[in-house]
Amino acid sequence: MEREANRLAVPLLDQSSSSGTGSATSIQTLGNIIVSVVGTGVLGLPFAFKIAGWLAGSIGVAVAGIATYYCMLIL
Repeated sequence: MEREANRLAVPLLDQSSSSGTGSATSIQTLGNIIVSVVGTGVLGLPFAFKIAGWLAGSIGVAVAGIATYYCMLIL
């Protein structure tokens, strides 16, 4: 009965077949993160530059780059 309650509480996760850990390697995980970030940038930057203009868009990209670099250093 308790197993039935767990299944109803979390309908999208099958508790019986999940081992709790993924099967992706570190390289695959890094590749997935890079593809996600680069894909978002490739799709979003042209629209951002269209709305902001060349000067504000360039300044925004530079500020985001500097902030990312700073955050990378403090990690």
